Amino acid sequence: MKTNAMRMLDQAKIPYEVLEYDLDKDLFSGEKVSDLLGLEYSQCYKTLALRHDHDIFICVISVKDELDLKKCAKACGVKNVEMVHVKELLKLVGYERGSVTPVGVKKNKGIVFDDEVLKHELIEISGGAYGIGLKVDRDKLLKYLNAQVKDIVKDEI
Repeated sequence: MKTNAMRMLDQAKIPYEVLEYDLDKDLFSGEKVSDLLGLEYSQCYKTLALRHDHDIFICVISVKDELDLKKCAKACGVKNVEMVHVKELLKLVGYERGSVTPVGVKKNKGIVFDDEVLKHELIEISGGAYGIGLKVDRDKLLKYLNAQVKDIVKDEI
């Protein structure tokens, strides 16, 4: 099965490896997906949608990290942001929980990856459908998405 994200990467001539996993949606978490794929948590990324007024921003962080909304707002150049509610994901970004990917989101005013992404040349992101991940070259993906790289996660205590 080809997803929109795969088709877009194909069109941009960005190679990727398809990684499939089988996980009950009730048990879904980024860490569980990472475990099933046999990858380090710092190499697997979750895509989160944030809102400022009517603008949608996409933030991509390691599955082990927690977003810092103040840092995200600053990185996006706005005063504040809030998470998009799960029920609104499909309408606003075109993907459901567990399949949100930074590739091909409907609306976005900008994409920001946490700076931890710089530690890995190959990273895993959602493939745009539940149960599918894509391992892709970080630099090619960042360039294609015109993404920023900033510190956007909560500091470890």
